[in-house]
Amino acid sequence: MSDESTKTPAAGGAGEGSAPRPAGKRQVAGTATTARATSATKAPEVVKTRKNPFAALVDFFRGVFREMSKVIWPTGKEMVTYTIVVLVFLVVMTALVAGVDWGASKLVDLMFQV
Repeated sequence: MSDESTKTPAAGGAGEGSAPRPAGKRQVAGTATTARATSATKAPEVVKTRKNPFAALVDFFRGVFREMSKVIWPTGKEMVTYTIVVLVFLVVMTALVAGVDWGASKLVDLMFQV
């Protein structure tokens, strides 16, 4: 926490109920900061060398296989559980959308007396 909410009195300061002490320095308007402006010299440009596209493709697939080997794959039991959860969710959402659609159609029929 910052020093602003400190309740202990400073040396010679008022105690409880006094205004909070500032936590840091403020810059006075019209005064310069201590930071110096950097010169406008440019950094030397880095020349990129192009790789053979086939070598880049091979490097990409090596990286893919390296990352895929780090994946913790689900077991068969976990896959069955996840599949059941997804199917139940789909059934519930389909029923919800069908119910809202049916209710909206009945409301429109009632409004227009079809």
